[in-house]
Amino acid sequence: METQSLLQYLSVALPTIPTQGTTPGPNTTNPQYDAEDITQIASWPEFSYPTIIQRYGGLLNSTQIRPDPFTSPPAPLRDEPTFHLRFSDLVMNRVRRGLRAGFEQLEPELRIRHLSKVTIDGGGSAQIINQFRPDAAFIVVGASLSTGVNRAPGDLKVSWKWKSSMRFSQDLADQREYKQVLAQVNFYMEQHKARHGFILSNAELVAVKRLDTNGRLSVATPIPWSSGGAGRFSVLLGLWYLGMLAAEDNNWSLH
Repeated sequence: METQSLLQYLSVALPTIPTQGTTPGPNTTNPQYDAEDITQIASWPEFSYPTIIQRYGGLLNSTQIRPDPFTSPPAPLRDEPTFHLRFSDLVMNRVRRGLRAGFEQLEPELRIRHLSKVTIDGGGSAQIINQFRPDAAFIVVGASLSTGVNRAPGDLKVSWKWKSSMRFSQDLADQREYKQVLAQVNFYMEQHKARHGFILSNAELVAVKRLDTNGRLSVATPIPWSSGGAGRFSVLLGLWYLGMLAAEDNNWSLH
């Protein structure tokens, strides 16, 4: 049976999702969080391809997994609920398989490394606090739906409502919209006392790290949805690495 390395499996570029009939508009707002909550945005240079290879290159190259190629182009996208379906079809199952393969290989070392096996799922697979439900969750395998912690909450957006370049826009409304989405993810991370989180759109993955409980964040360089190939960062590899960070029992949490 044909296999490939886990690194090759996760380095595949995601197929572009065509869009039709999209309508620009504001992102989710709530009295519990606001753009003003974000007090500082720093870079996160350690969230990078070289860091992943330095830390997990041996595992990624030695672990073998069956290929799961994209066999047909995705159907068009026009709203956020449909993007949730595309995320499930194109991304979530592959990241889940990649994490499972990696943890199987690491099984003898998990206790020494202080790692828990985690997987990725919808936000409802973890504890729901005050009715707030992130779009995605990294959770410990086998954890209770009602009490399991979301170790790295994720929020799904569509590119015509949010993009990372809004941070540098001349338009103050764009800058605020950029921070509004960061504030939403920051709120989820605070609820679950998680250090890491992410925003994923049909155009890019943006990984986020909470530096403290006062709205200071580190934001990684965005990974384009279509990025991939040998030696290149991909969305699948970025999410896999977020899962490995979430697996660190002594480091995933920030109180």
